[in-house]
Amino acid sequence: MALWWVGNAIFFLVVIPVVVVLLQRLLRAVTDIGKQVDTIHNQAAGIVVALDDVKELAGTRDAVNRVTAGLTRYVNAVGRIL
Repeated sequence: MALWWVGNAIFFLVVIPVVVVLLQRLLRAVTDIGKQVDTIHNQAAGIVVALDDVKELAGTRDAVNRVTAGLTRYVNAVGRIL
C-alpha cells in the first residue's frame, strides 16, 4: 500500500507538472504559428490586389508594339533624310 502512495505522489508531483509544462510549450508554439499564418494570409491578400493590374499588361504590350512600329518608321525616315 505504501508503494501505491509513493506512485501517486510521483504521479502528482512529477508527471502532471511535466505534462502541463509540455502542453504550455505546445500551446505557445501553436499560437505563434497561428499569428504567422494570419500575417502570411494578409500579405497574400495584398499581393492578389496588386496582381489585379496584370490584366492591363496585354493592352500595354500592344501599345508598346504600336509605338515601336511608329518609332521604327520615324527613325528610318530620319535616316534617309540625313
